[in-house]
Amino acid sequence: MKIIILLSLILATSCATRKRTILDYDFELDNTSKQSVNLWATNYYTPIYQARMNGIPLKDMGENSLVSGVYPVLLTKKEWCYSAMEGSVAIKFPGGDQKTFNYAGTTTDQVDCSTYFGEDFPATNAVRFRTSRSRWGEGVENYALVPYRTIAVDPKVIPFGSVVYIPEAKGKKFMWIGKEFTHDGFFFAADKGGAVKGNHIDVFTGNSKHHPFRFIGNNKSKKFQAYLIDDDEIEEDLTRLHKTFY
Repeated sequence: MKIIILLSLILATSCATRKRTILDYDFELDNTSKQSVNLWATNYYTPIYQARMNGIPLKDMGENSLVSGVYPVLLTKKEWCYSAMEGSVAIKFPGGDQKTFNYAGTTTDQVDCSTYFGEDFPATNAVRFRTSRSRWGEGVENYALVPYRTIAVDPKVIPFGSVVYIPEAKGKKFMWIGKEFTHDGFFFAADKGGAVKGNHIDVFTGNSKHHPFRFIGNNKSKKFQAYLIDDDEIEEDLTRLHKTFY
């Protein structure tokens, strides 16, 4: 039902404004200026978990345990660690309410996540959260995360707000919110990650870790060609879509 409501709101906005929505994958590559760059990719997502009556609390930067109405925000250790690693989490509460909580920063260690990630990501243990204004979470510079559009980047290589075209993504079919879409190959640099360095990008795939993109090889040896696109119209549209909180 909530998916139907979300679709209705997006389509109503589209009809009223005649503008692209997050459901439109119809950008075209023309003779605009483009800069070639070799990248390698991983993906990240916003997991969905059921609320717990017992468990580890999500805390804010002031060390206060987060709540949703009368319900505490509690997760199992594994759920907490994966939420901290991914940077956001959606939690379903009794009565059908669902809220998303986003990375807020780090303080002191709260949970030892080495069981799941080894010793390579110590900052994960100290992650703190805040309530997100967007369904899937938020990235940098007040951008909302948009499934299959948002990428996390190293801004020294790809500046935030850049449009990136990946030829291997064009024409790829994928399922999202119960519908099949065909990707146009365009992505938007709206997030960063502690492990995203150099020519590494992290592709946001909504609420699922599964995806259809073969260019996501999860290994720096599996590079592919992409392009930084200089097109004011595409940049304006993708910026607007990432400044809307769904």
